[in-house]
Amino acid sequence: MSKVIIALLFCLLLYLPLGAMNVSTYLDTIKTELDTIEVGDRIYFNVDITHDATSSVRYVPQESSEIFIILDFREKNEQHNDELLTSYQFVSAFFDTGDHTIPPQEFILSSSNDSITVYSDSLRVYIQSVLPQDSTELKDIKPPVGLHLGFWDIFFPVLIILIIIAAIVFVTRRKKGLPILPEKKKPILPAHVIALKKIDHLKLQDYLSKGDIKRYYVEVSWICREYLENRYHKQFLEMTNFEIRKALKILDVECRAEILSILRECDKVKFAKFVPPLQDANSILDKLIDIIHKTKEQEVEQTDEN
Repeated sequence: MSKVIIALLFCLLLYLPLGAMNVSTYLDTIKTELDTIEVGDRIYFNVDITHDATSSVRYVPQESSEIFIILDFREKNEQHNDELLTSYQFVSAFFDTGDHTIPPQEFILSSSNDSITVYSDSLRVYIQSVLPQDSTELKDIKPPVGLHLGFWDIFFPVLIILIIIAAIVFVTRRKKGLPILPEKKKPILPAHVIALKKIDHLKLQDYLSKGDIKRYYVEVSWICREYLENRYHKQFLEMTNFEIRKALKILDVECRAEILSILRECDKVKFAKFVPPLQDANSILDKLIDIIHKTKEQEVEQTDEN
């Protein structure tokens, strides 16, 4: 039995420093006007904890609520003989009116042997509204002023905007080398009309009598490919003969063979330095004209109905 009593006394001596403490909570009435606290005003309060000098105190911050928040706090320690005074100065605020309570704050008192949690006392405060006592709702200081615009108030801003737009269009078209006013697009001629006009122009150049055989065949090849491109709306100018053969499957075998024959003969002169007889050079243009007439888009004649 004596051994048990000795053990209990030993434990009591170990935890005695933690038991010898005092917690005091009070509002700082010098910094806080208790009679005129409004929503959002700073509320200052202190928590003093007297404890053994061999122990220490740590504040445990709490999460803010919708109406209460701890804005800041400071810690200060003072030695008094074998005791230590740890003072916390808090800055807080409420965001709702009426009677409210500053909640207890949590602290941990620790020594070399153990630690315990202690709490400050709660404090009651009254929060006033920022509105006057006789005010029930917010009102405009002055009624809205109506906006009355006259003709010139609208005309000048619109004129300035149009001038700015015209200047932007002018500078942009000048930089691109385009005319200030867009030109009217000329009506597009049918593919066979364009090709036949270019053939007439080629005949006037008289390349064969001048001995410029290669230039003559280059022009024939270009006119043929351009006609096919305008007629069937495919990029024949950039196709190889093999690709042209596949693209012309819509034509009958005879027409397709004649077109490929013209293009192959032109390529022989352009790339293989082949010099055809003068009679063949004249006949290739006739073949091209014949192909154009066979494959041209049929024009529909409009007749007046009686």
